[in-house]
Amino acid sequence: MDHGAEHADLTALVARILERTDDAEAGRARLALLLSAAQTVTRELDLTHALQRIVEAARELVGAQYGALGVIAPDGSLERFLHSGIDAEQAALIGHLPTGHGILGAVITDAATIRLDHLDHDPRSAGFPAHHPPMGSFLGVPVRVGGAVFGNLYLTERAGGEPFDDVDEAIITTLAAMAGTAIANSRLYERAQEERRWLEASERVIQRLLAGQLSPDDAAEVAETVLAVSEARGVLLRIDEGDDALSATAGDVGGAGPRLDVALLGAEERRIGTLAIVRGPGGHPFEEADRETAERFARSVAIARELALSRIDEQRLALADERERIARDLHDHVIQSLFAIGLTLQSAVGDPLSPTGAKIAAQVDAIDATIRQIRQAIYRLSAPPSAETYSLRARINTLVRQTLEGEDLDSRLEFSGPVDTLVDTRLGDEVAAVIREALSNAMRHSRARAVAVSVAVRGAQVVLTVTDDGIGMPAGGRRSGLENLRARAVELGGTFSVGPASPRGTQLRWVVPWKAS
Repeated sequence: MDHGAEHADLTALVARILERTDDAEAGRARLALLLSAAQTVTRELDLTHALQRIVEAARELVGAQYGALGVIAPDGSLERFLHSGIDAEQAALIGHLPTGHGILGAVITDAATIRLDHLDHDPRSAGFPAHHPPMGSFLGVPVRVGGAVFGNLYLTERAGGEPFDDVDEAIITTLAAMAGTAIANSRLYERAQEERRWLEASERVIQRLLAGQLSPDDAAEVAETVLAVSEARGVLLRIDEGDDALSATAGDVGGAGPRLDVALLGAEERRIGTLAIVRGPGGHPFEEADRETAERFARSVAIARELALSRIDEQRLALADERERIARDLHDHVIQSLFAIGLTLQSAVGDPLSPTGAKIAAQVDAIDATIRQIRQAIYRLSAPPSAETYSLRARINTLVRQTLEGEDLDSRLEFSGPVDTLVDTRLGDEVAAVIREALSNAMRHSRARAVAVSVAVRGAQVVLTVTDDGIGMPAGGRRSGLENLRARAVELGGTFSVGPASPRGTQLRWVVPWKAS
């Protein structure tokens, strides 16, 4: 800011006010009024009181019958409306606040001063409600905060029926700048409060995700949270899960208005979706601080969601391990003990037709029935988990970790799309076998330093790629393992290819339908 130019402008304004005032005492009173308005801006903590004082000072300084100041909220609605020149009874008769159409709207949308000798002669005039004071001469000035228009200050009906002149315009422009300063100071405080609300909202969502109280797939609740904390008109949240992306809308995201789009970044800065926040027509443009706050929220929630998904996978894997342990204990201990008891009882039977022999035989039959029931339980425990408990993600995580354990290889594993939902146990067995073979090849032949595995469900297909940064396919090497992978793909109605990776190494691509056509 050029403080020298600002001081020169203010000095010139004071001189013009004094020149237009015949009475020295009246001139000093006007200057005192201007100074009082400036002091109010710097000292008053309550924005409404500060703006009310500016409106009153503006009306007195230019001799207007009526004055008002409107402040636009971030979403484009009227946040505050202060007026001077009418009493409370007349204001109640007028009823609703201005809606920002006509001349008042033009001051904001055009971001320019409008000075009219006769308001009703201008085609932009939209008329006024009943009981509104007469508005002949008009002077309206935009209220700016930085480069954005946050409202307007306007006066009507100059004393004596005279039109407003350039001195009046200079005075009101100065007062509008004071109003902008007051609004800017208030916005700084509101910004701090808003960041606190975003942080609290982020903490609530993260806690619910990690506690299992909020499903990682419940995008609707997250969108509603953003709508509430941002005080926007609409929110659109999209989480990329292949062709079956999760999306949720809160509020109204249609129509024109400022829009902020931020990326949902997961672990390792991987983009997993987008968050869009929309303000209504006439809403404040989004600032860099808005973007930074929204990005912090989006990143924190995205990482918490991935942690929640990993925890679910771990729980499913732990459940599968526990089922297997229980089945093993039943088989190795319980059944063997019962079987031994049954044999002992059978050997103790003398005459099977005697009352004692019959009772012992009945108990042996009961033990045999119990053994059959336990065997059925073991079968259910040992069977592949159902769709509710089976997690291909967890299975492949374990497979990759165990296969590469002790190897000097960096690894990356990525999933995309509804892998756990659409890939059944049988196809999951095939996918696991392909990954195991591909990793084995990379460890034995490629001399790679890093390997990446990607499993994606795209449309009706499962797409598996394994990429290493090794020396590439050796000429004349054995291809039996690769032929097995090709045969698996063809048998399932899919395709298999292997070739060079960029910038070096080998990429294996195995694509099959996730369901029979």
